[in-house]
Amino acid sequence: MFERKSFIILSFILVVLVSLGSGCASQPVPAPGGEQPPKSSPNLPSLPPAEKENNVTPQPNGKTPSSSTGEGKLVFVSGNRNQGGAQIYSTNDKGNNWVRLTNNTAADWFPKWSPDGAKIVFYSNRDGNDEIYVMNEDGSNQVRLTDNPADDQLPTWSPDGKKIAFTSNRDGIQQIYIMDADGSNQVRVSGSSMDDAAPSWSRDGSKIAFQSDRDGSPEIYVMNSDGSNQVRLTENGMIDTYPAWSPDGRKIVFQTNENGNFEIYTMNADGSGRTRVTVGYFDNKYPDWSPDGSKIIFYSKRDCTNDNGEIYIMDIDGKNQTRITSTDCTDTGLASWK
Repeated sequence: MFERKSFIILSFILVVLVSLGSGCASQPVPAPGGEQPPKSSPNLPSLPPAEKENNVTPQPNGKTPSSSTGEGKLVFVSGNRNQGGAQIYSTNDKGNNWVRLTNNTAADWFPKWSPDGAKIVFYSNRDGNDEIYVMNEDGSNQVRLTDNPADDQLPTWSPDGKKIAFTSNRDGIQQIYIMDADGSNQVRVSGSSMDDAAPSWSRDGSKIAFQSDRDGSPEIYVMNSDGSNQVRLTENGMIDTYPAWSPDGRKIVFQTNENGNFEIYTMNADGSGRTRVTVGYFDNKYPDWSPDGSKIIFYSKRDCTNDNGEIYIMDIDGKNQTRITSTDCTDTGLASWK
């Protein structure tokens, strides 16, 4: 009888312990700031990349490097461990195989792949003010394309790779210029009395989307590539900026703060069909497209307690948001995908 009672008591204790263990295991771990982590964000450690002599860094997200994913390659800006400012890195679109491409005491920003993937255009203040530079995909042969006392920023390639559009305040306000890929024949194409910036070329090369505050607040506009026929696409009195044209030419992705913080939206190339694709209480910014137009790469502060963020990828409808980098929240977005 005593043995039977002991067996029943031990069985009851075992059931209670199993129930308690299951309940603890099911509790989600809060993200920084008390928010629940996005379901699609992997649990990545925040480890800074330690540079090696050959310029290849260990994987900051703890993943095992692969020799080739056969998928895509990203170029982006990270401020991690760079005393002089942000520098440019490349990685595959899974966050593996980091390679540092620039290494100087200044800051390098806004890298964009050329259409053939052989070169990267960017801007840097390494010579005292912001100027446009170009380099090979491995970071070699860095060449300065602009040279004036003003700031030249936010470069982007024409679809055929023969020209570069960029923003310059050489005339006292920000305006959009176009030059040949070697820096020659610099011509102003926007002509308002207010700031015009952040150009993005349509796939057929006939149009350029850009942001302008000519009507009060920054909104998205489109014009022919020669500067004619400038048309406003957004009109909400908030800040709509950083447009990027989809590879098929049908849509434009951009960021807006109409909901308080910056979120990412898409719209048709004529401004219709405006659709919000990110939702949160943190900034989601600097969107760009995957080469096939099926995904969007962007920057988000969602997992960071400081004022920086990390790089994420999502489907164009906002689903499957996945964190790609994890470097103590020092990746500043501005990423490009080939």
